[in-house]
Amino acid sequence: MGLTDRVRTMVRVLKLSEKPGVSELKLSLKIFLIGILIVGGMAFVVHIVASLLQLTGVKLG
Repeated sequence: MGLTDRVRTMVRVLKLSEKPGVSELKLSLKIFLIGILIVGGMAFVVHIVASLLQLTGVKLG
């Protein structure tokens, strides 16, 4: 597949695409924020566990 075919495919996809509605945009934002909170919460828990292990004298690497 050459470069011109790729560009044609991209243009075709852009012509078919539509702007999301307000409700779809809100749903995407909610999903994004929930994902950020989950990943951040997991990182926080790992950090707390690592800190507690260091306080007990366990060497982490």
